[in-house]
Amino acid sequence: MTLMKLFPTPVEMVPLERLYLNHNLRAVRDPSRAFVYTNFIASLDGRIALECPRTGTAVVPGEIANPRDWRLFEELAAQADVLLTTGRYMRQLARGDAQAILPLSEEPAYQDLRDWRRAQGLAAQPAVVVLSASLDIPLMEPLIGRHGRVYIATGSDVDAARIGAIEAQGARVIVAGQGRRVRGQALIEALRGEGLNLIYSTAGPKVLATLLSDRVLDRLYLTQVHRVLGSESYDTLVEGQRLYPPADVQLHSLYYDAPGEASPGQLFASYAVTPL
Repeated sequence: MTLMKLFPTPVEMVPLERLYLNHNLRAVRDPSRAFVYTNFIASLDGRIALECPRTGTAVVPGEIANPRDWRLFEELAAQADVLLTTGRYMRQLARGDAQAILPLSEEPAYQDLRDWRRAQGLAAQPAVVVLSASLDIPLMEPLIGRHGRVYIATGSDVDAARIGAIEAQGARVIVAGQGRRVRGQALIEALRGEGLNLIYSTAGPKVLATLLSDRVLDRLYLTQVHRVLGSESYDTLVEGQRLYPPADVQLHSLYYDAPGEASPGQLFASYAVTPL
C-alpha cells in the first residue's frame, strides 16, 4: 500500500504503514512541555459525523470511515502517553454504537505497533482521560481492564458523591477548570504532573474548540475523503464560540491516497498549530 507524498518535497511514493509512526512524535517534542495532537476524518463538504437514525447521536459516517485511515489513527495512538475522550464516547461504548473501543487494537494487523510500544519501554496501552462536566459516565470496566490508568477530568463545580462513586470503580478524578468546564491549560498541566506528556485527543469538535481556544494544541491530523455527503444534521471540526483570535496552522505534511475499487481517494494532511 503506497501513497504519493506531496509535501514536504520531493514528491515521491511512500508506504502507508509507519507513515505517521515515522513522524516520531516522542522524539520531536520539546521535553520542557507537553505535546498535544488530534486527528479527524472528514468528507469533502466538511462532515466529520452525522446523526445516527437509531440513537440520535453523532457518529463517523460509514461512507468515509476506511481501514487505511484507521491504520494511521492507530499509529498516532501507539505514540501517545494518554488518550483524551469524552463522556459521550463512554455512553456510546456502553450502548454498543461507538466506532471502536479505544486503541491500541489487539488485532494481528497492528502487532507491529504493540511491538513498537514495547520497544520504547511504554505500557501496552496508553492511559485514558475522559472529559465530563456532568460525571454521567457508565461503568468503566472495559477501559480500566484494558488501559489500567483511567482518569476523569471535570470542572470544580462537581458533586463530591459522584467523584467518590467514580473513584470506587478504579478511575481517578482530575479537577481541571473552574465551574463545570474543563480548561485546556489546566488539563495539560495536570496530565504533565502525572508524567503524561504526549497527549492524543480522540475527542470531537467541542474538545477541539477547547484545545484551540486555550492554545494548547500543537498538531492537527486531518484525513479528507473525496466524497460529498450532505445532511442537515452533522458535526464539523470545531463547535462552540468563535475563536478570537483565529487559530492559524501551517502545513506540516500532505499525502495523496489515489482512488481504489471501493474508495474515491483521500488526502492525509497534518498541520502545525501556530503559537500566539
